[in-house]
Amino acid sequence: MGRNLNKEEKKIIKLTTSSHALVHLYEGVIPPLIPLLMLEFSTDYFHLGVVVTALSYAFGFGSLPAGFVSDRLGPKKLITAYLFGTGLASLLILGSSSLLFYGILMALVGLFCSPYHPASNALISQAIKEKGRVFGIHGIAGSLGVALVPVVSAWIGTCLGWQGPHILYGIIGILLGFYSLSIPGQKAAKKSPGELEKDNEAEQSISVLNLVIFFISAMALGLTYKGIMTFLPAYMGESVNIGGMTVNRVTMGGTVTTLALLSGAGGQYLAGRLVDRFSAEKLYLGSIVIGTVFVFIMAATTNLILIAASVVYAFFYFSTQPIQNYLLSRYFPRHRLGMGFGIHFFVTFGIGSTAAAVSGYLADSFGLKSVFYFMGFCFLLSCAASWALLLRTGAKKTAPPTEEITVTVSNR
Repeated sequence: MGRNLNKEEKKIIKLTTSSHALVHLYEGVIPPLIPLLMLEFSTDYFHLGVVVTALSYAFGFGSLPAGFVSDRLGPKKLITAYLFGTGLASLLILGSSSLLFYGILMALVGLFCSPYHPASNALISQAIKEKGRVFGIHGIAGSLGVALVPVVSAWIGTCLGWQGPHILYGIIGILLGFYSLSIPGQKAAKKSPGELEKDNEAEQSISVLNLVIFFISAMALGLTYKGIMTFLPAYMGESVNIGGMTVNRVTMGGTVTTLALLSGAGGQYLAGRLVDRFSAEKLYLGSIVIGTVFVFIMAATTNLILIAASVVYAFFYFSTQPIQNYLLSRYFPRHRLGMGFGIHFFVTFGIGSTAAAVSGYLADSFGLKSVFYFMGFCFLLSCAASWALLLRTGAKKTAPPTEEITVTVSNR
């Protein structure tokens, strides 16, 4: 792919991939530090859970306005603001003397993180020709960030104290912010009457019903992500007992969860390669159907079969992410991509975050297996929506990557 990229495209890929890994380091920094934070602030799981919720809600719900702002200011400016904002907020952790102040800073970090996903995906859609493959690479970077943050943050926290990971990630954010300044933003040239007329025609050609169906599918997948990933380590620790292994539940659950997330990086890459060549709607439906099957297998099995099922599930679940981004880049006009990605990450991260509380209630009342059965039914909802989307779009093959990226949507 590198031979087909110009210098600016390569710099954009470096910026977005490194920033994507970093945003998930920020998002996942608290859970590995919980034992240290409990000692530092003399607090309990509930109050630290409130801090995590504050970060998650700010991260998810801030994506919606960020998408609209991205269309007006340009996505690169928002990425720069995210990097400097999270970096400085993380460095302020050095002065944190109470749980309340720490929670406020974490909510601020989540708020500064919120523009990243809509802005980066809009930037890739606008500036990269082989966008499907780049979406896959971009997704891999995020999956690696999610998979590595438990190990990295725990190790740094043990060696340098609970503030260590925050400070390190903050420094990395500021350095990347300076790097982002070397990349030119999208030119905000005034549009001619003809260009404005084309924009209006593109907006009129959007199928609102197709978008509603797509966002229902994306919301259901967002619920499954938060529900499964919140309780997968505990479920693995409870359900996996292989031979005479003397691994404690925490270690077993964390190890298997990391393995599953790493397999998701492979799904991101494969889907990114295929979506430029085949019908994105068909790939999307196929990935969700296979993911659904293996979630129910996870709910019904233990030990090695459960581990294998979780790896396959993660592979196909994470493969949906570059496909979703690709579909959105086609369903929205070019000048509304930020808005489209903002809505997308609002329904997946914002609304999806409610699954943690619902799943916690189910786990307390009916056991951890009930969480995975419920998530399986959420997958079925996504299957139904993606099937309807396939029928409505006619499963047309996507345009080859060599064509100019002018996004229009047929009014079916």
